[in-house]
Amino acid sequence: MAQPPSAEASPRPSTNLMDLPSELHLQIASSLTYPDALALKHSCRHFYHLVYTGIHLKVGWLVERFERKLECPMEKCSFRTDEAFCNGRVRQIMERRRWHLECRRVAGGCSVMAGQTCQTDLVPFWFKAQGRRMVVKSLTFWGSEGLIPDTFQTKG
Repeated sequence: MAQPPSAEASPRPSTNLMDLPSELHLQIASSLTYPDALALKHSCRHFYHLVYTGIHLKVGWLVERFERKLECPMEKCSFRTDEAFCNGRVRQIMERRRWHLECRRVAGGCSVMAGQTCQTDLVPFWFKAQGRRMVVKSLTFWGSEGLIPDTFQTKG
């Protein structure tokens, strides 16, 4: 009589994104907005050549932000390359989006994941408070040097 397989005898194989065929990678990438497609594009060499981040995706992202009454860059945007498009203002907008700083705290108010509600513990309360602009500006100005305590800096 055959015995039922135990959980230890047949471990479930783990699957990740890279195990999927390239056709599915293209399908997934085609449904992403510009910031998400750009992040995926720069995650590995395979996606860099596979993910489209051209002018149609950039314009679509700006139009979507405008329709949702979210902040849009008011200065000229160069659509030639990703590097030229991601000027200082666009980088700040993407950073605010990454930290869910544009999201409303109501049901379905998440700007990053449509139809979702942001988790309360996702962003610290002090960061979403009124003083967050000063924190982001000081971190942008000082960069990683602003995070190093005086005790660790070398005197020279």
